[in-house]
Amino acid sequence: MAKGIKNLLGKTGRGAGLILMAFFLGSGWSWTMGATFTDEVGRQLELPRPPQRIISLAPSITEILFALQLEKKIVGVSNFCQFPPAARNKAKIGDYAHPSLEKIVALKPDLVVGLAEGELKSLVVRLAELKIPVYISNPGNVAEIIDSIRRIGEVTSAAQKGLEIAAEMSKRIRQIREKVKSFPQPRVLHVLNFDPLLSAGKGTFIDDLIRLAGGRNLAETAVGKYPRLSIEEVLALDPEVILLASMKSADPLLEQRQWWERWKTITAVRQGRVYVLEADLIHRPSPRIVIGLEEVARALHPEAFKIH
Repeated sequence: MAKGIKNLLGKTGRGAGLILMAFFLGSGWSWTMGATFTDEVGRQLELPRPPQRIISLAPSITEILFALQLEKKIVGVSNFCQFPPAARNKAKIGDYAHPSLEKIVALKPDLVVGLAEGELKSLVVRLAELKIPVYISNPGNVAEIIDSIRRIGEVTSAAQKGLEIAAEMSKRIRQIREKVKSFPQPRVLHVLNFDPLLSAGKGTFIDDLIRLAGGRNLAETAVGKYPRLSIEEVLALDPEVILLASMKSADPLLEQRQWWERWKTITAVRQGRVYVLEADLIHRPSPRIVIGLEEVARALHPEAFKIH
């Protein structure tokens, strides 16, 4: 499954705006007197040399940095960075929502990479005051995840590896879409939370995954990115496939599956098409999103993946 992507990830565990004094030589960027980049929220950051001490503020960023074969240059990660396993051995800089400025500064980074989520604005301002460059990633769909990986590759002097990962991910997406394109699009409901019942609407990664996997997201017309639904609304929508996301504990999932069994009038329940997928594969903007796409496609169109 997603063999090429797994190979790329296993070796170590949107194009950045290059403005000044840096050029591409096939194997990466070359600095002479420094380079200026533009990150994914339009901020400029200046790097006098290729970064050697990088801090990741988010699990997805950590996965990207490891995939770019930058393990030796990563000096700190968030408390929630558990993949790849080698990330657990890195110094921790606090939780994802509230990283510690003191711990970050103590690690003497020459580049900090984070996501445009959470309470990072004040942290970015303080790091800027301390002359610590910060790159913010801000993907909104699968295509932008791929582009973000490429851009992070550029800013970390791993441009060639970033291009390789982007090419492999794009290739795998094309292969998956080719497999499912001739099948009817089932009605799909992704359940993010059980009580209250929350789904994922337009503008979310899972909405994009469902579309790419050959399905129709029943929450795409709902108000907000993560709409709250009543069971009456779900009964009216009548999903043909229900996707649940697994976390660390299996007990809540067992409870959820048993709860859905009460609603036999829902096509997905009646036909046994309530599936559990690994949350990190479908919610996290990392190279593994393509593995998540294949898992979604297999749930929606198992017949497309049968070996003849």
